[in-house]
Formats: sequence, structure tokens, C-alpha cells
Amino acid sequence: MIVTRHVRLEMELVHWLILVIAAIALMLAIATATGAANPLKEPRLLPAGSIAAAKPMTRELVRPFFPESPPLRILPPAEAAARLWMALESQRAGCFGDAISGWEQVDLPDETVHWREIGMAAAFLQAGDLQKAAMHLNTARRLAPENAVGAYFTGVLRLEQAAASGRIPGDTRRPTDMLVSYTPAEDQLEWRMLAIVELQNAIAWGGNVRLDERLLTIDEQIEETVVVPRVSDLLAALRADNFVGKAHHLLFGLYFDGGNLSVAEFHLDSAAATGVAVLYGYRDLAATYLDEGRTSDVLRLASKDLDVNQPWIRPLCRRLAESARAGAVSGWVW
Repeated sequence: MIVTRHVRLEMELVHWLILVIAAIALMLAIATATGAANPLKEPRLLPAGSIAAAKPMTRELVRPFFPESPPLRILPPAEAAARLWMALESQRAGCFGDAISGWEQVDLPDETVHWREIGMAAAFLQAGDLQKAAMHLNTARRLAPENAVGAYFTGVLRLEQAAASGRIPGDTRRPTDMLVSYTPAEDQLEWRMLAIVELQNAIAWGGNVRLDERLLTIDEQIEETVVVPRVSDLLAALRADNFVGKAHHLLFGLYFDGGNLSVAEFHLDSAAATGVAVLYGYRDLAATYLDEGRTSDVLRLASKDLDVNQPWIRPLCRRLAESARAGAVSGWVW
């Protein structure tokens, strides 16, 4: 009985000792954590050599957000000229995405910034994005109100908008689902009238275009080493180097479709005089005059068609006539 009692006391003493040790260890752990997190505790010195390798912390730069397009970066003249040449070559080759990207990276001076808008409008127009083409042409019109090339491309845009208005919306493979109240003829007529006005402005303002104007302003010291594109290079890349003749040719088609044959013939003659290949224009006019019984006009147009599309026939006929006349005279018996 006494022995069992002593054993129990010893076991209880061991248990209490274990609990006391655990409590002390827990208190030490809590004190250590609290001391490490205490901001009032005196910090220790950094290791040797860490001060020389340390760098000051800088604030994170907040980059601006430009949803429409990034801001233009001012480039050195040589780099700006090179990027501009690349944009023109991309546009000449039909790579309109690269051309638009190149135009977005080049900043032109205030005197020629409207040419950048015209170049981008032509690229979007050829890519089929009529909305963005119209936006850039409106900007060019605001910067240079009487620019002939801008008026020419605006006329082309109006013709594209007329063609787009003629396409019936919806699925054309299901005629029963088409909108029967949609009448594209009125929209087409309005766009065509606007195109006529713009093309006439392009012809009237054509003499104001300076083909030798530089698109970039450079210093006289590097003028001999850096070749800067001019307006003539831009028009060649846009396939608008003969925009006046092409405007006359487009006006011929518009007036011919409208039934105004005399004005159509005038614009066809003007287009042919500038070197535009008129192809079947005189033949179409002659066929219309023939249907109306105007024989004299048909003969006149046939003569014009020979002069423009078959220029070798008249000299050949003249030489044959001279050869026949010479043979008749030499064979005459006196």
C-alpha cells in the first residue's frame, strides 16, 4: 500500500515536470517571436560588404494606357527617313499592315503632317477598312482643306461607300429573309454625287501639289547624306502619281452611267491626254451613240479610238497610200 502510493507520487511529479518544461518552452518561443516582430528592438548591423552592393529602391513606373495608338516618338532624321522609306515600300508592295505600322511610327512636321494622314487613309482604303480610311481623310481635310490628293482619295472612298451601300445586308443566300424595305439606290446616288464633287475638286486643285516637297525637315548639314522621301515618292507608292487623269477617268464612268454622254466624252478625252489607258471607253460611247442614231458622232469616236488605242494604224495607212501612189506614178507610160 505504501509502496504503491510512492509510485503514484513519483509519476505525478514526472507529469508536472513535463508540463512545466513544455510551458517554459512555449513561453520562450512566444517571447522570441514577439521580440523579432517588435519594431522598437534595436536592429543589428548589416554584414560587411552589403552596403556597397545595396541599391536604392525605386518606385514602380506606371505606364500610360493609349487605347487608340501609342504616342509618336521623335526619331533622328536618318532613322525617320529610313522608316518612312520602308512604309512607302510596304505600301507599294501591297503590305498594308506593315505600311500602317510604319506610318504610326513616323512623326512628320506640321507642314507635311497631312501627307501622313493621306498615306494611312490610302492603306486602310486598299485594305477595305472604309471607316478608318474616312477618319484619316477627315483629319487630312482639316489639316489641308484644299489638298488635291486628299480630295481624290475621298472621291474613291465615296465610290467604295456607294458600292458597299448596294450590297443588301443579311444572308444573300436566303432571299426570303432580306429586308424588303431596304432601297440601296438612293444611297448609291448620294454617294456618287459626293464622289463627283470630290473628284472635280481633285482636278481643280491638282496644280497646287508640289511634287518636290520633302516629307521630312532635315538639317542642311546632313542633306547630302540622308535621302528624304518627297511627295512624288509618296504618290508613286500610293499609285496616285497621275491622280488627275485617274479622276477624269472615274468621272467618265460616273457621267456615262448617268447618261450624260457629252460630259463623259470630255472627261475621257482628258484622261487619255494625261496618259491613262482608256481601253474600251470610246467603243462604249460609240455603241451608245449608234443606238441613238448619231452616225457622225460614231465616226468621230472611232477616229479617236484609233488615235488612242491603235496609234500604229494611221501611219501604216499613210505609208501604204504613199507606196501605192509611188507605184502608180512609176508604172505610168508617158
